[in-house]
Amino acid sequence: MKDYITSNLRNLKQPVEKFQGIGISRDFSPKEREDRRRMIQEAKLEHDNLGTDVSENYKFIVVGHGLRKRVIKIKKAGNSV
Repeated sequence: MKDYITSNLRNLKQPVEKFQGIGISRDFSPKEREDRRRMIQEAKLEHDNLGTDVSENYKFIVVGHGLRKRVIKIKKAGNSV
């Protein structure tokens, strides 16, 4: 049921005034949160070791689930290289 609801969240983005400011997100177990935190820290460290740009200019997020999880980085708005 949870997967069904989260896969249909895009339908809630229609502009209905009474639902403004409401968001739904997944709740992760403490182990999952720690694993995600570790993955992000490792990705930031790897990025900083490349020496191209500081990691503070990016937002690192974990995408995917199960064995297909990976970290992606997104350039923060207003920051130039």
